[in-house]
Amino acid sequence: MSETTASTDRDGAIRITVEVWHPGCWVLETSRQTAVGLLSYGCFSREDGTTTSAFTLYADEVSTIDKAVDVLTESPAVYTVADMVRDYRNGVPKPGNATREFLIDHDGTTQIHDEFAKRGFFPAAPVDTRANTEVWTLLTHHRRDQVYSLLEKIETEKDASISVTSIAETPEVWENTPLPVDRLSSRQREIFRLAQARGYYDHPRRTNADELADELDISSSTVHEHLRKAEAKLLSE
Repeated sequence: MSETTASTDRDGAIRITVEVWHPGCWVLETSRQTAVGLLSYGCFSREDGTTTSAFTLYADEVSTIDKAVDVLTESPAVYTVADMVRDYRNGVPKPGNATREFLIDHDGTTQIHDEFAKRGFFPAAPVDTRANTEVWTLLTHHRRDQVYSLLEKIETEKDASISVTSIAETPEVWENTPLPVDRLSSRQREIFRLAQARGYYDHPRRTNADELADELDISSSTVHEHLRKAEAKLLSE
């Protein structure tokens, strides 16, 4: 497990963002084979290991999502893929140019969510999977040293790779109303999360728009524009 951002040592609720890879995961495999992103909004697990999860698949083109659905239906860990009513999240901005909503029955033992939950880490936002990486935003009351120790145990037990990209005290207002980053477009979410991880919103700032632009290989004005739009959406919530 790697640590990329400094943290507080104080007790209390903290918010953690981690990038995760683990073997045998059909969600990661789908993102690896296609240029699709998958947002997971929670799951219901049964005693036999069968799990039902709600997903939004997003991409730049409808054909990319169609290809991803083919990959899903061919996975031995996926039992059924059911289209949900279109636009059931009425009024919620879409995360990509093309999106489809699904309820998927699958083998829950291939997932890592139970490993987080049983150690006191609770999702504060949908899990965002793209390019063979899961991005988890978690809340916990563990101390900083406990966080890294527990994540290392998950790595060992699941043969996983977990990289902490941000860890900080959770402002009281976030405890009940976490930032709805799933409302952002995929590019806005990518740049906003990078800005968070690199300390753009820290006081004092640990990075600036020019440094973010260099890392993303875009102009600083484009960084400012994406962050402005992301902030406007988040603040409106």
